[in-house]
Amino acid sequence: MTDALQGAYRVMCTIRAFEERVRRETGEPAGPRTAGAEAAAAGVCLHLDGRDVIAGAHRRHGHRIAKGVDVRAVMADIRGRRTHIADGTLGGVPLLVCGAALAAKQQDNGGVGVAFLGESAVNPAATAEALTLACAWNLPAIFVAEDGGYADRVAGLGMPVVIVDGSDFFAVHEAAGEAVGRARGGGGPTLIEAGFVEDGFDCLTRFRARVTDSGELARQVLDDIDAEVAKLIEDSVSAASATPDSPQTDVYVSY
Repeated sequence: MTDALQGAYRVMCTIRAFEERVRRETGEPAGPRTAGAEAAAAGVCLHLDGRDVIAGAHRRHGHRIAKGVDVRAVMADIRGRRTHIADGTLGGVPLLVCGAALAAKQQDNGGVGVAFLGESAVNPAATAEALTLACAWNLPAIFVAEDGGYADRVAGLGMPVVIVDGSDFFAVHEAAGEAVGRARGGGGPTLIEAGFVEDGFDCLTRFRARVTDSGELARQVLDDIDAEVAKLIEDSVSAASATPDSPQTDVYVSY
């Protein structure tokens, strides 16, 4: 359990440090509202493995990091370097996740598809279609809404809905574990609404307080992880700087 807690904190800390470094270098966030919402990505993705596929909104690099993509590759990708990321991650709409979930169901490999739904991240009509399709075909799909209001969309579909505090890693992790288990076991899709509270509820602060107050982890252990993650981010920046720029040729292909 101690190793699992350290791993969870490391993932969240890495996403936060990555976001802050990109913001410091460019003046812009790596993705829309990543900082503060790390618990949703970590709480879900720590249940996933190589069989599973995730889809997120444009520039949601935190999800890729939580899924296990090499941080150096993500940093190089942001900086426009000649790096190809092959991580099993689909970017875009939840309909893609339905496709991945359908493939997993047909192959009977226990895989699940997970769509992260942020504000204005997906076309409302496409989202409704994906939710309906997932229920109609009983797909092993999980829809993680990082903003409120999505629960109302599935009221008439019969899809299980769980509403949790998106800044509480343990609440998200528990809900995600049940949803992944249900999907792998043939129980169909789930919607997890993990709303993010803007003020006063930082997921890293909450996590540190819980595990240190309970005695599960010492503050020094967490501080050591902070230092290791900081070094990883610096190494990633250095590695990206040494990688050739992406070529501006062969952008279009003739058929």
